[in-house]
Amino acid sequence: MITLSGFGFEKNLKDPSKVFENTWRDKSFINGPAITNFEKQFANYCDTNESVAVGSCTSALQLALLSLGVGVGDEVITVPYTWVSSVEVIKQVGATPVFVDINKGDMCIDTTQVAGKITNKTKAIIGVDLFGNVCDLDALAKFNIPVIEDAAQSTGADYKDKKVGGIATLTCFSFYPTKNLACWGDAGAVTGDSKLLGTIRQLRNHGQKARFSADIVGWNSRMDSLQAEILVNKLPLLDQHNNRRREIANRYNTELESIVQTPKQNEHSRHVYHQYVITHERVEHIQEFLKSKNIQSRRYYTTPLHQSIPYRDNDTYPVAEFYSASALAIPTHQYLTDTEVDTIIKTIKQAI
Repeated sequence: MITLSGFGFEKNLKDPSKVFENTWRDKSFINGPAITNFEKQFANYCDTNESVAVGSCTSALQLALLSLGVGVGDEVITVPYTWVSSVEVIKQVGATPVFVDINKGDMCIDTTQVAGKITNKTKAIIGVDLFGNVCDLDALAKFNIPVIEDAAQSTGADYKDKKVGGIATLTCFSFYPTKNLACWGDAGAVTGDSKLLGTIRQLRNHGQKARFSADIVGWNSRMDSLQAEILVNKLPLLDQHNNRRREIANRYNTELESIVQTPKQNEHSRHVYHQYVITHERVEHIQEFLKSKNIQSRRYYTTPLHQSIPYRDNDTYPVAEFYSASALAIPTHQYLTDTEVDTIIKTIKQAI
């Protein structure tokens, strides 16, 4: 079986018993030295001053909105073609999601449509780096509205020669087991404005600055130390792994661009190909044919969020709807061998 995700194939990872030694010795399973160490190393990797470790990227997005004071009666602009977390957090803080369609090609927010959706209620914009392609952060910044970058799928990507994480007002990361930088459970992080990060640091720990002293209503959204130990161990390999994903993507581009629509890389960024997504009118047939050859693939976001019951609106978003109907992710993780890549290419050609 050629798998869609590389989880379970980790190489160059220390013996888990060695990875966890410090946490086991210190018995600091939450908010211990491992968390502080990871936050420092991840901030350094992102070329920013600070990062805050949290329980997941969903929590990161939620706390980011709360730190900006977004709540009941406010509006937040985002896209309908994304994982549900990008939108559900808006509802969870009491605000209203306002959708903008995506670009055909890079699948990121169409910044030319944003101005028409801004009102006096607009308090933030969530730009999604879909499948590892970074959205146009500079274009979003021109609206003078706080920008939350959903970088759940773009850890390690570059934007105009800068690492993702030090550009938007706040950037939210996911370290879910299938991500480019992956732990063995749920975990996330936030980087960005230092004052807002101070609020997020307090919010993640029940609103406390000091033990038994809550100044604000908070949440329980803390990364556990075991996940932090894994991430510190794997972080030095991230660029190497992302470069391997780019190598595979370049091979796919060369071999497949004449028969399917291949993903477009933005001029302003370096894609990290969390997923390599092709589009074709016979996408269901291609997926079934791959399955028959023991090759995993996945259709993502087949119901765009503007058509989902909790977030439904009456507008149409034709590009989002196009990708919902025709997009397919094929394996592109760093542990694929050249022979497996050849097999995937050959099989797709046979299917079409």
